[in-house]
Parts: sequence; structure tokens; C-alpha cells
Amino acid sequence: MKYDELDLMELFLSESESLTDNIGDGNIMYKISKDDFTLKIFIRTYENQISVFLTYKEKEIFYGDFDNITELKKEDTYLRILREESTIASLCFGTMLSISIEKQ
Repeated sequence: MKYDELDLMELFLSESESLTDNIGDGNIMYKISKDDFTLKIFIRTYENQISVFLTYKEKEIFYGDFDNITELKKEDTYLRILREESTIASLCFGTMLSISIEKQ
């Protein structure tokens, strides 16, 4: 899976955290909060999997697991989740955090 750590740090305004306390195993999380919304992504690099969580006032409003991910790509205020050349989901980091899922 391809992604640029600097792009993710720019969108999430923080560095990644290890999911397993083992930095080198490729299991990382990024998190950002705006107002009462929190967006988290869990990246399992070697399995090519992404999990996305969006909560509002600590209540889960969206959860999605995405398999066979080939790339995470930053475009302006969006993070595109790609499977081969197709965008399957977009995370928006605008004035409000949001997620859109593409028809598959």
C-alpha cells in the first residue's frame, strides 16, 4: 500500500500511533477531532486494509472496513482511499469531517 506519511500528518495534524506498540509492524492509527466529531483510520499496511471510524459526541456514526487497498492519496482537503486506480472512499478534512463512499 502506498501513502505519504507527511500528507497524512498534514491532514490529521498529528503523527501516527502504533496499534500494537510495535512501530515496525505496519499497524498504525491516525486521529483528528473537530468540534464534536472524531475521525480515526487504522492502517494495516501489510494486509492492505483500512478501517475508518467517525464518531459524533463519542457515538459511532460510521464504521467501514476496506480491503485490497493499494494507495492513500491526498488531494487538497481530501484523503482518497484507492483500490487499484479506483477511489472507493473519500475522507474530507474541511470545516467539518465527513466520509463519502463510492459506488462499487
